[in-house]
Amino acid sequence: MNWQRLLQLAVLLAGLGLGLLACDAAPSALVQTSPVQSMRFTHTLRAYGTVAFASQAAHLLSARCESVVQQVLVVPGEKVQKGQVLLRVNASPSEQLQLQQARIDLRFAQNEWQRQNALRQRQLATNAQVQAAAQNLAKAHALLQSLEQRQQSLHAGIIRAPITGVITAIPVQAGNTIAAGQPFLTINPAGARVVVLGVEPEDLGEIHVGDEVALRSLDAQGKSWPSKVQQVLAQVDPTTRLAGVIVPLPADAQALPGTLLSAEITLAQRQSLAVPDSAVLTQHGRAYCFVDRKGIAQKRWVETGWQEGKWIEVQKGLQAGETVVSLGNYELQDGMQLRREGKS
Repeated sequence: MNWQRLLQLAVLLAGLGLGLLACDAAPSALVQTSPVQSMRFTHTLRAYGTVAFASQAAHLLSARCESVVQQVLVVPGEKVQKGQVLLRVNASPSEQLQLQQARIDLRFAQNEWQRQNALRQRQLATNAQVQAAAQNLAKAHALLQSLEQRQQSLHAGIIRAPITGVITAIPVQAGNTIAAGQPFLTINPAGARVVVLGVEPEDLGEIHVGDEVALRSLDAQGKSWPSKVQQVLAQVDPTTRLAGVIVPLPADAQALPGTLLSAEITLAQRQSLAVPDSAVLTQHGRAYCFVDRKGIAQKRWVETGWQEGKWIEVQKGLQAGETVVSLGNYELQDGMQLRREGKS
């Protein structure tokens, strides 16, 4: 055997050795890992709503007697001060006629009572007749007093603001005759505002009075204000097809009635195990993770729950202290060796 054949044999043997080494090398993947953590998850519901004045705080100014509106001095949405003149009104002609008739009836009842007393002294009237005249006199006096008080409520034809606030409704105009008990206008305290949120009817059962709410403006600044659910309305708006949830707006919130706000309602909170959402993969609708078991990838089926930001809740399948593959897991297979970034 000459030296050329020896050299060819050596090259062949070396190639066979390298091939055997290549066959023995197990496949591996470069990954990043993250520990399974305990985390507090918050289940929230996002909704949108409009700022409105709180109806419970509204002051409804009504006519105590039939009145004729002479002049309306304010407009809806106007800010007014306590004591400011809002309307000029007079008692209606029929109301004034009733007052005049009541005064005539009182004078007649007084004369009749005096006449019956004089007749009784002359034994020409009975005690029953005197008592009946006295009762009629008392009724006539009470009626006149009631009518006078009703018309005195007009305060010389002027209706003033009982509080400092905002005019929210004026259902009357100059020249209208307003029946007793009917409203002149409505005034609300400027700070008494609520947000009427619209939520899907199927979500209504999860919302309860007292649930925490984070209100947020939709402008570039995105200011937020904390509040709580005040009322849950058990009806659906026929226009929007949404149910209503009432949330008070803090007095310091700079949001005018009619402003659209967003809201996050906190429905529930719980402490659970969590992993980055990138660590969770799916196969045929089931979720799984790869667990780092001493440098070997172990496929683990898991049950997930709520998601908050980039973290996802794991309810079953993992334990605290375990490590999962959070990046590089798409090419992994069960039993594959793991190489972490920064390690050879």
